[in-house]
Amino acid sequence: MKYAIIIIILLALSIFVPLLVFFLIEKQKNKKFKIWIKTIVTISSSLFLLVFIVCAYLGIFYGAEDEAYKALNSDYNVEVYDEKKYYFFDNKENNKDAIIFYSGAKVEEAAYAPLMHSIASEGIDVYLLKMPFHFALLGINKANLVMENSNYENVYLMGHSLGGTTASVYLSTTSYNFKGIIFLASYPSKQIKESLSSLSIYGTKDNVLNMEVFNKKKSLLPTNQTIVEIDGGNHSYYGNYGDQKNDGIATISRLEQQKITKDAIIKYILG
Repeated sequence: MKYAIIIIILLALSIFVPLLVFFLIEKQKNKKFKIWIKTIVTISSSLFLLVFIVCAYLGIFYGAEDEAYKALNSDYNVEVYDEKKYYFFDNKENNKDAIIFYSGAKVEEAAYAPLMHSIASEGIDVYLLKMPFHFALLGINKANLVMENSNYENVYLMGHSLGGTTASVYLSTTSYNFKGIIFLASYPSKQIKESLSSLSIYGTKDNVLNMEVFNKKKSLLPTNQTIVEIDGGNHSYYGNYGDQKNDGIATISRLEQQKITKDAIIKYILG
């Protein structure tokens, strides 16, 4: 809702302010002054319009399905906290291992709640970061919010699609210590340190992930790497946000893909 309000305000400014200014300066007799003001207003309104277009683009996103919101409820094993900057899935018996998750581009973060909740139920705390405009690139350093007060022994970064690539950028610049990184239908853009490990998961029906680039980027992964192929899985089934544009048709259910993903992550972290 707040993004829609911002977009409406920008559109109003880009249209009505220039019209008002042009109306007022028409009463001026100084021609040079009028030309100067019109030039400034034209440039300013163009910038407002550009910002409006960008905000409008970012304001269109994949919303979480009703099933996803149900996973934001606490249960006997996992306490879920809806904080200002992230959702925290707290396993009541774990204080050792944690995952910080970067969501896919233009996907409402709550859409990943079912997967995050299922991971937490197996003994790993999960922080699902909330991103500006649901766009991870606009919140690369958001993991700092967790790490600043972290007492975990082992912390992993994880991201879906562009979120995974964004997490790898953060990992290449941060001074905080991590154990490894998990890519869901994603790949790194920066070299991952040899001291770390990595887990890459992708589906055979994923038509969004560029497999040529995926295979090329394997050279950026550390020696200690694990790659899991989900037979019949696609790009969007890691979350509950409907079907993503241009994605392949999965031959397994969303629930099954998330279970396979969860099991691979638990095995990777807990053994």
